[in-house]
Amino acid sequence: MKTFAALRDSLDSFLTSHLDGLENEQRIEALGWYCQGLGFETEAKTALGLAGVITPHSVQATRQRIQRALQQSRFEHEEIFTRLQKSIFESGLMQAYCIDDTGIAKKGEYSVGVHRQYSGTLGKVGNCQVIVSLNGVSDSVGSCLGLQLYLPEAWCQDAERLAAAKVPEGSEFKKKWEIALALLDSALDNDGPLLPVLADAGYGDSRSFRDGLRERKLQYAVGISSQTNVWKAQIQHKVPQWRGCGKVPTRSRPADDSSPMRVEELAQELEFKETCWRVGTKGPLSAEFAATRVRSAEYHKKREPGEEEWLVVEREKNGDLKYYLCSASRRANLLSLVRLIKMRWHIERDYQDMKQQLGFDKYEGRTWGGLHRHLAMVALLHAFISLHREAFSPSGLGAEVDLQ
Repeated sequence: MKTFAALRDSLDSFLTSHLDGLENEQRIEALGWYCQGLGFETEAKTALGLAGVITPHSVQATRQRIQRALQQSRFEHEEIFTRLQKSIFESGLMQAYCIDDTGIAKKGEYSVGVHRQYSGTLGKVGNCQVIVSLNGVSDSVGSCLGLQLYLPEAWCQDAERLAAAKVPEGSEFKKKWEIALALLDSALDNDGPLLPVLADAGYGDSRSFRDGLRERKLQYAVGISSQTNVWKAQIQHKVPQWRGCGKVPTRSRPADDSSPMRVEELAQELEFKETCWRVGTKGPLSAEFAATRVRSAEYHKKREPGEEEWLVVEREKNGDLKYYLCSASRRANLLSLVRLIKMRWHIERDYQDMKQQLGFDKYEGRTWGGLHRHLAMVALLHAFISLHREAFSPSGLGAEVDLQ
């Protein structure tokens, strides 16, 4: 089985193509050391810890070079992701975009963006940073295309704190779904393919997010909560006739005066079918699914019904139900809908690999630029592994590379 050592020349070439010309040669060399070092089998994936492995005879000098490259370089992390996206797009491996976020537990209050906030990673409210990510995924592979720190409102209202963390001037508060759309825009502007977008209910529950995807001509398959209101597709809406007094009606209403339903109620009327979407390492992966056409009805007294789309309901082995909205064509069959929805699993694997193997959550610096350049280095190495996935085994993933 090949390891990083066996792929040394390929890795050097990959890093050169993605880093060359961004900074002076010394800092690019230090970034290359750091990026490769993140693949070492060592718990200490910090500048100091990696310096001790890379150059045990001059630890402090190497540590300083790495820290300067991460914290003081003049290029923005987006420049790395622009190059990385080109590589992933050209590989032809992507079948969908996947949006999500992950938390990094932190102590203290000075690391950029750290705040007491909910994190799905922690499963509770805790002191952490939250990183929004855009990944390219398929049934078998995933690669990060963009990462950005979520800045809580409390941070955006504290000019002194922003300045201390060297957050770019003019930064304003953005909701996570707004950051996600901005990451998507960057990828599309970089000739990214018009592929479906996958996300969990943290994003799918936002009608504004879903409408933003439609505006970009992107299909989607997103999770929603059980309390989401929808109209059955067959219910007709029309603008009531004006009767000559009061305001002229402008918003359509259901012709039969019916009310929308919560998806958990509508699910009780559906017929479920056992569906296998993929064969995993332990055998076929299957559950019961049902699908019907609906129109979203959030804030239905103030907003028009959404465009017609699929409601897909999953019933797991233990009886729990999960709900999804999918904008695929009405001609789509149940299996194709399920396969698309389930493609999202790979982002959890990507997070696991980047955290457990590549030091995603080990950065100790406090500034915006340093954190994002660290995350970009993690994404670069992870992309290299994804593009050479057949060469790596779980044991080979962390194999050391001799950089000298």
